[in-house]
Amino acid sequence: MSSFMERGILPLMAKRLDDCAVGNTFPASPSGEVGGRFSEAQGEKSGKPPIEIAFCVSDSYARHAGVVIASVLASNPDEPFVFHVLSGDLSEENRGRLSWFERKPRVRLAFHAVKRERFAGLPVLQEHLSEEMYYRFLIPELIPSPRVLYSDVDVLVTGPLRPLWEMDLAGNPLAAVKEYGEFNSDSEHWKAYKRAIGLGPGAACFCSGLLLMDCARLREEGAVRVLFAETARCANDLPPRLFAASDQVVINRVFQGRILPLPIAYGMTPMLRRRFPRERIIIHHYMDTYSKPWCTVAWNTSWPRYLRALLCTPWRRDAARFVLGHLVGMIWSTQTKGGYRRSFLFGLRVHKGPIEDEKR
Repeated sequence: MSSFMERGILPLMAKRLDDCAVGNTFPASPSGEVGGRFSEAQGEKSGKPPIEIAFCVSDSYARHAGVVIASVLASNPDEPFVFHVLSGDLSEENRGRLSWFERKPRVRLAFHAVKRERFAGLPVLQEHLSEEMYYRFLIPELIPSPRVLYSDVDVLVTGPLRPLWEMDLAGNPLAAVKEYGEFNSDSEHWKAYKRAIGLGPGAACFCSGLLLMDCARLREEGAVRVLFAETARCANDLPPRLFAASDQVVINRVFQGRILPLPIAYGMTPMLRRRFPRERIIIHHYMDTYSKPWCTVAWNTSWPRYLRALLCTPWRRDAARFVLGHLVGMIWSTQTKGGYRRSFLFGLRVHKGPIEDEKR
């Protein structure tokens, strides 16, 4: 069966998907840290300064960054963009694939090498996270722009970003969407959690997956140094269960009371969507483990939207295998979460066991 799929159906699907995409070749990575197709004159010609978006990724997540870029461009066809990619291990192959987007008008890619030794010893307390979650701390240092929009890569953009980019921060160094718990104001559990991680009375807790950053102000405040120092302090003072969302805890502690709340349309998670079903969505944030487009559980509904964006990237040849994975997942899938491995048959859990037991 596997051989039949590999030799027959998968190549046929790949050919059909290629026929739907534009172009068949992708240029090698341009030399230097910044690609050369975008010029300041292009931004001036459009009458708008470029929107600058930063991603922090490992090489294995480069494709997801490309999908986010494709969704941004599809939803903002007339806007100029500079996409910044911070990575400590980005391969030349994936750098070249990301640089392919510079073939489009008003698009520039900038690559920023991160020295991974700076993050040695910092805790990573959840299996789906990695040291790259801390790279966002370096944005004011590595990107000389006055303002940057940071985004996780488990998002898809379906609306205009210019209003967000031009938003008045009202003197705050950051803007972000509030965490779901903030919309359950009567929850004693949520209040206790905020107190336990060090937030003062009345301070809101924000999601760190999308940050509009006043980088000029952050540089003035020496924010990079403060964030690293606070990370070390939290790692020493907080138990792992409270410091699991490590970068988010640090950002909320350092900037508490100075983060401008964004409309939830800019960070609509599945939980927020269930709570506010009629709200407009500009950015889908698939924060939950099982909602991520690459998670092949039977009830996942985010992958068709991801697939449409994937077909507009240099990774479009992955589309056939991506679809097959989800078709198989509708019948059988195995997922890991919270130290447990779970198996699902037609979306029903039929097994759950600790991963440690499997290693014995």
